[in-house]
Amino acid sequence: MGNNGSDPLPVSARALTADSRLGNAVREFGRTYGYDYFDDEAVRRQLAEHEASLRRTARGGLVWTASLAGTVGLAWLLWGGLSKPENVGLAVTPGAALLLLAVVAFVRVYRQGTRKLRHPFLEGYRHVLAAALAHGAPVAFVPAWLTGRGGGGAEAAPLPPFTAPPFTAPPVGSTAPGRPRSPVGAGGAAPLPSKPTAVAEYERIAEQGGWHDEGGWILVGAGAAGVGYAVVKDVPAAFAAVLLVGLGIWTWLAGYRLGKRQRELAVEARRYLDQLTSAQAAGAVVPELSPQLRKLFDSRI
Repeated sequence: MGNNGSDPLPVSARALTADSRLGNAVREFGRTYGYDYFDDEAVRRQLAEHEASLRRTARGGLVWTASLAGTVGLAWLLWGGLSKPENVGLAVTPGAALLLLAVVAFVRVYRQGTRKLRHPFLEGYRHVLAAALAHGAPVAFVPAWLTGRGGGGAEAAPLPPFTAPPFTAPPVGSTAPGRPRSPVGAGGAAPLPSKPTAVAEYERIAEQGGWHDEGGWILVGAGAAGVGYAVVKDVPAAFAAVLLVGLGIWTWLAGYRLGKRQRELAVEARRYLDQLTSAQAAGAVVPELSPQLRKLFDSRI
């Protein structure tokens, strides 16, 4: 599910203005960085644009070129080392040069991504989320891309520690751009959609499985080895290993069924996220998403 400007916000303007201390802090961050973080539509649009820009950097032509150069360079080095040429240095130099170019390219991509993460709007929004969390406001999620979280959990741009900034309250009736606006009309907040049973089931089984392919191969391999041993050594009892082949096939089928069910439920989960987005746009405060829904949300990049 790509961020097309219709995804739920981590925190809405209503939640940011529920606590006057938080509202004052967010207003001051807006003045410091030059953005109105109370404008939900503008914030959603900015987040979508910056996420798309980071995605282009992470999947752009430079990354593919660096990956190809690194692969060819490594293969060249292995060939040079294993073929035992007369001049080893001359044989491995092209491969080493390709590897060096690949490293330089990856460093450049990393710096480009880091520079984009340090955009003033994103810097300010990380402060906003940190302030919201410090004040106990309902933050639905913190996007992994916003903090530059990698596969190992390291963050290139983590949320900063929150320190209440000094501020000067605007005059009563002020129309300054940084002044929060009411996100809904006099009718109050819209109700949140109830969580469908399909979404609850998705949360329950979303992280199950993942081992079926490997487990199936191990069982089939062990069974085949047992059958081969029975044939070569003429040990009839070893033919019982064929049961492992059957168990491996059953494991594959179980994994396939589980994966299919997870994909079906993921469609319902995405639809539920869309409903939360609509409710948030109408003024509802979205509570923190479950880890499974956050992972589904973050899987877009």
